[in-house]
Amino acid sequence: MNAFRKFANAFRFGAASNPSFEAAGHGRRLKGFNPPKRHINAAIQAAGPTLVSRVRWLYDNESMCGNAIDEWVSASVGDGIKPRPRTKNKKAKRALIDLFWRWTEEADADGMSDYYGIQERVAREVRLTGECFVRIRSRRPGDMWTVPFQLQLLPSEMLDVAYNGNGNGGNIIRAGIEYDAIRRRVAYHFWRFHPYDDVPAQAGGLMRDRVRVPAEEVIHVIEAKQAGQIRGVPSIARVLVKIFKMEIYDDAELERKSTAALFTAFLVGRGDNPIANDDDIDGADDEPVAPMQPGAIIDLGDDKDVKFATPADVGGSYEPFQYRNALKIAAGTGVPYAYVTGDMTKGNFSNVRTDIIRFRRRVNQWNYNTLIFQLCRMVWMQFVDRAYMAGLVDLPGYDEDPTQYWAADHLAPRQEWIDPAKDIKAELEAIGGGLKSRTQSVAERGYDREDLDAEIDEERKEEDRLGLEFSTRAKATPGPVPGAEPDPDQDEDEKEEAEDDA
Repeated sequence: MNAFRKFANAFRFGAASNPSFEAAGHGRRLKGFNPPKRHINAAIQAAGPTLVSRVRWLYDNESMCGNAIDEWVSASVGDGIKPRPRTKNKKAKRALIDLFWRWTEEADADGMSDYYGIQERVAREVRLTGECFVRIRSRRPGDMWTVPFQLQLLPSEMLDVAYNGNGNGGNIIRAGIEYDAIRRRVAYHFWRFHPYDDVPAQAGGLMRDRVRVPAEEVIHVIEAKQAGQIRGVPSIARVLVKIFKMEIYDDAELERKSTAALFTAFLVGRGDNPIANDDDIDGADDEPVAPMQPGAIIDLGDDKDVKFATPADVGGSYEPFQYRNALKIAAGTGVPYAYVTGDMTKGNFSNVRTDIIRFRRRVNQWNYNTLIFQLCRMVWMQFVDRAYMAGLVDLPGYDEDPTQYWAADHLAPRQEWIDPAKDIKAELEAIGGGLKSRTQSVAERGYDREDLDAEIDEERKEEDRLGLEFSTRAKATPGPVPGAEPDPDQDEDEKEEAEDDA
């Protein structure tokens, strides 16, 4: 009856005093839980620079944070995400691929790495700060041996997140990005120099200058989580507080252990100090013989009594406490616990394998939806267009329809086998059963099937010429050797077949 009255009262007084959703209530359990309702862009403008600076500090100084980001970058980029043109024109396809391989060596405007090194740095910046800018720098034909353009990386701090205003022709500027009347990006207003870097004296008053760069010359790689989000948020933000507090706790525990290991004795009470320094030497007053260190005895007064330091011990709670918090940090970064901590003792092969497969699925999702779509695809389109305009490659029909040459598969790095024998056997059975093609299988390992076939054909011709024969040319499952004893592990049917063959 009481339950019925409670329900009736709730229905009578409506949602104002009894919300339809318990999670929207303001009772005892949710009292004080009132997060701000402002849009993600307003939140980034208010807190973005502080978040970025804290994440950069943790990456440089905290092991789990740094390792989680590096492991993600390693899994997503590896030795590079490589393009594979979809065009059916084999001559044009081969010409584009050959030219692209040569251009990758000249791709970096700073000369620090090749195109695949740029991918690594972009992926790291995006995981660190939530975004990265890549400026396309056009070059004169004589400046480069290949396609005349290069890529220049600009970190998140180069675009002032607090810069709002009005542009030309009714445009608006929000967080450093200029938009036209229909909300298309038309330009980026970068600092001429990094706002937190030491600028050469000859730069003079250019320190706080902004440079307006057209949007078609900028690739903005951003890991957006919400609709309408225009600037990035560090991926570590959700566990930043926990990582920092764990670092403080670990340092405090290390200091506590160091103090406990001192095994210090204190002299307490009244009376003369029998172990004090001689006050006749250099006018020194009575002082302890030694500071707090292993075996030290600290004088606390006259009429001495000896007491030993007994620092409190956290007992056996330290290890499980650290483990549970490390699990939360691993979950927050999206990287398996074993990868984040380097601890391979937790779990068995099956659940570790499951975790790795899940991690790879998440990395692939991020690759194709963020890094490949926003960076690799745009770079490939720029490369094809500029190569054609410079007359470095013949692409029939490009003027009528360039999209046939812009289309390309971008092959992510090969993922190592977790259980090679079983995984390769399953792969061969899938191909043999028509569940996947060799092209797909080879592409998943980071190679091009046509290139692989050409390489195998060339190797076999060379082997025949030299009179060589390797096991790779034998059948995958060779039959029994004539006269050999049957394998005792074979079943009865296989034994009979082996005897008949013999």
